Amino acid sequence: MLSTRPILPNVRRGDLPTRRSGVYRDRVYTVGRAAELTGVPTGTLRKWEQRYGVVAPHRSAGNYRLYDDEAVRRLSVMRSLVDAGWSAQEAAQRVVADVVAAEATLDRPEEPAAEDRFETIVACAQDFDVPRLERLLAEQFAVADVVSVVDDWLLPSMVHLGRAWQSGRISVAGEHFVTAAVHRRLSGAFQDLPPAPGGGPRVVVGLARGARHELGVLAFAMVLRSRGVAVTYLGGDLPVEAWVDVVRLVEPAAVVMAVPTVEDLPAAREAADALVPFATVMLGGAHQTGVEGAEHLGHLAGRAADSLATRLGAVS
Repeated sequence: MLSTRPILPNVRRGDLPTRRSGVYRDRVYTVGRAAELTGVPTGTLRKWEQRYGVVAPHRSAGNYRLYDDEAVRRLSVMRSLVDAGWSAQEAAQRVVADVVAAEATLDRPEEPAAEDRFETIVACAQDFDVPRLERLLAEQFAVADVVSVVDDWLLPSMVHLGRAWQSGRISVAGEHFVTAAVHRRLSGAFQDLPPAPGGGPRVVVGLARGARHELGVLAFAMVLRSRGVAVTYLGGDLPVEAWVDVVRLVEPAAVVMAVPTVEDLPAAREAADALVPFATVMLGGAHQTGVEGAEHLGHLAGRAADSLATRLGAVS
């Protein structure tokens, strides 16, 4: 029987958790642990800090550098830009100016080519056409093959929508308008599915701390549940301690997380490290290969969920 005492992960030396009264707050990390999470050697990390001002770490009472989650994310984006061929100076200037825009300049694997069939959702974002958007979603989700809906239309359409926002074709409000509608539709589809048979495999699905791009992992969870797998869906931005608590309690057949952006890499690495001793950890999302020690599911969420259900022996 599981202990009723609070369960904490195997926190590595250098992790300094800050948790009070049941509320999880950002962690702070020593320079060594920040280097592990970002993949940036400590000497390079200090150089980027001192020469380019990419981050401004806090100082402990003993005058040791302490890096918070935001600093670790910025360093991760900086590293990815440098790996992509940018000079350190150019990368630092871009990260300092706007880290979100800097992350958006990075290539994402297997992005779909722009097609006319993805344009309809962009048009809905341009003119905030509620009836048209609702008809479009109703028509698409009426298709029997949810794998095809997710992989061949929904997620490629959302990538196309993101490109339209980056290029200035739609406003941030328009992008949020469509994203919120898609989230509601996916949530409703997930909830409307019948519960999985008792005694079958269970999979815990969600995002690590700080990750909020939820549509891909929610679509995965919906397809997985449609295939007869019991899914415990945790949503986005979940602290590592909470992940471990749930996995220790539920004892799932697998844990699935997504790594949608470069900024999500450090927290995903931390969560994977903490969860591997307790469960099989699987990763999806554009930057999944940046996390070692876990199985990578590829970039087609629907097909990955269908394949996992087959592996688990679930009933479709």
